[in-house]
Amino acid sequence: MSTDETMMPTAHAPQIAADSMHELLPPAEARELLRRAQAYEERALTRLYQLFSDRIFRFIYYRIQDRPRAEELTNEVFVRLLENVENFRPGGGDVTLALTGWIFTIARNLIIDDYRRQKKRAAEPLPDDDTALADETLDLDVRLTRADLQIALAQLTEEQQTVLLLRFEEGFTSAQIATMMGKTDMAIKALQRRALATMARLLTLPRADAARTGMS
Repeated sequence: MSTDETMMPTAHAPQIAADSMHELLPPAEARELLRRAQAYEERALTRLYQLFSDRIFRFIYYRIQDRPRAEELTNEVFVRLLENVENFRPGGGDVTLALTGWIFTIARNLIIDDYRRQKKRAAEPLPDDDTALADETLDLDVRLTRADLQIALAQLTEEQQTVLLLRFEEGFTSAQIATMMGKTDMAIKALQRRALATMARLLTLPRADAARTGMS
């Protein structure tokens, strides 16, 4: 049995720049786009859909693993956006991040509502005691494949799922995710550590079982 057979998978994650959303939509452009969307300008609304539809679909699909339903919920996200964009206020900070966070929050809430309607319960959340995981200098260098995420996401809590998808699939930093989710950077890092620890255990077990079977 080789050493690699018992190790956690280390395939590279999709290469997404941490600031890719700002490259696609700089804050100044985001503020102007939002202003036009709030006036229900068709080209502005179309631009928002083009920027976010694929990202939102991926985010939903990874969570529910049902393509037709993910497509329905993605469409519903943009219906909700259309219904509420006039009242959205990004504040005085980063408009790109505020707008992105708002749209992903709509998607997240729809997923939660969908779970409730189907009477599916997520795992109980872990205690919010972040003291033991408060090393803010720790920069986890974790490389995940899309297959890794799909295998293990269902075993994580709703918040852990959201953090991992925003971090590794969308490329946001922990500080950006904290702003989007209304949490502290420390809390997001704690959620990430717990989620990755759970994933490491889940993704290593099948390999260890296969190795034992091969030796028998």
